Amino acid sequence: MSENWKEAQSDFFESFRNFDEAGSLQRIQVLKYLVLTTMLMGSNINPFDSPETKAYQNDPRISAMTDLVDAYQRDDINKYEAILQNNQDVVADPFIAENIDEVTRNMRTKGVLKLVAPYTRFTLAFIAKQLKISTPEVQDIVGFLILDGKLKAKVNQMNGTVEKERVMDVERTQAVDQWTSAIQSLWSTVLDSGEGFRNEEQGQGMGGGLSMMGDVSGQTFGGEGKQPRKQKGPMRKLYTGT
Repeated sequence: MSENWKEAQSDFFESFRNFDEAGSLQRIQVLKYLVLTTMLMGSNINPFDSPETKAYQNDPRISAMTDLVDAYQRDDINKYEAILQNNQDVVADPFIAENIDEVTRNMRTKGVLKLVAPYTRFTLAFIAKQLKISTPEVQDIVGFLILDGKLKAKVNQMNGTVEKERVMDVERTQAVDQWTSAIQSLWSTVLDSGEGFRNEEQGQGMGGGLSMMGDVSGQTFGGEGKQPRKQKGPMRKLYTGT
């Protein structure tokens, strides 16, 4: 989508330059679209840096758009919202009205990330109050950030709280996953090798099995070449009472 807005920005710039050279009043409207697409594509390049647009940076007809892009590029959500509230004529244009919501959502998403950065636990109501938006919208944004992997956290919808995963917990979870995978791989290798061992044992037959027991008259398990203990002196006759 950003690629499409990049192409649109290029087209609007060319249109603005043509209208400007022709002295057409249409250049102001097209310049507004140029500023809008700069925000839609998430660019940090000031649209008024070029010589063609610089002369219009302080033009009162586009001052609201100039302030909006400034607040957007500085991630100042409060100033952005205030400018939009105090300049409702900006959204009177159908093209701007159709696309400004996407810019606003991007601003609020960045605002949520910036606001929750120092906290390990927070409430949706707290974020809503700080950003001056509804709690359901905050929950929607937080849910999007979690699914997108930009926020490692869990939402408790019962009490409206959000608990972020600590970096240590995330690292521990990743380490356990890696350890589990390594154990599974090792166990699979052992089982595969075990098949080979069983085949060798079967090939030896019964004779091989007996040879492993050793000569019971000559040695026992745990001893190397140890002979059975010999009786000393004549064997005594067992007393039977007769």
